[in-house]
Amino acid sequence: MFQVKKPKKFEYKPRFYDPQKEELEQLKAKYGPITGERYKRKIDFRQAMNDKKVEKISKPISAIRIILFACVVIILVYIVIFVVEKW
Repeated sequence: MFQVKKPKKFEYKPRFYDPQKEELEQLKAKYGPITGERYKRKIDFRQAMNDKKVEKISKPISAIRIILFACVVIILVYIVIFVVEKW
């Protein structure tokens, strides 16, 4: 009379088949775990960022930037010498 029904459980069973993954699992079982730096799956983000930073620092400054900086300096010197002097 006062029986409370229990809720149904959610039982999800995936039915996706990936033949490449299954073949890889069989090869792992046959030959053992893959080791070595070449097969490293975990990405080291900190090391990657440091490598980028070193690469950026070691890259030479382009000729266009040098010419642009030189033009800006020449214009500033011209302004200081001729315009500020008359002011």
